[in-house]
Amino acid sequence: MSYITQKKISQIFRQDVMQKGFKHVSVAQIMHQAQIRRQSFYDNFDDKYDLLAWTIQATMEDIIDSNLDYLPWQEIISLVFFELQENAKFYKSVLKSQVEVDVVREIAWHIQILLLHILRKKGLIKNRQAYDFVETYCLGLTYTMTNNLFLPEPKEYDELAQKVCNAIEFAFGNY
Repeated sequence: MSYITQKKISQIFRQDVMQKGFKHVSVAQIMHQAQIRRQSFYDNFDDKYDLLAWTIQATMEDIIDSNLDYLPWQEIISLVFFELQENAKFYKSVLKSQVEVDVVREIAWHIQILLLHILRKKGLIKNRQAYDFVETYCLGLTYTMTNNLFLPEPKEYDELAQKVCNAIEFAFGNY
């Protein structure tokens, strides 16, 4: 299956999750809407959990990994927060409706890639304290992002992104 077909299935999946909730989305419905035979789904994904993992990974790769050499890291952080805010229904549903895919860990992994990229650019990649900070901070940052979705009055993405950028600049400025 081509990457474009996978993206099409993923896009329909995201829309269905936002409309119906994760628990109420089925492979048969997704493939019917995509107008692709059902077997094509199973040629590339084991089940809807595998599709969820692929969707999160592909989204974070599009936002973070593919922009490392093109956008300032602050802008990438802002894009991640924007993604979560714009698709809050999707993320809220997958976070509260399933445990098979660790959504927070997948997002944190890609944020770690971004922060390690910053360390490399600053010449700090061999600094063990900086590396330990990145490893620990990424999970906390991602929990902050995802927990914000469930607040009665969530903070705006740009406000949170600015706080994160300030914290990163403070931490890396001390090395």
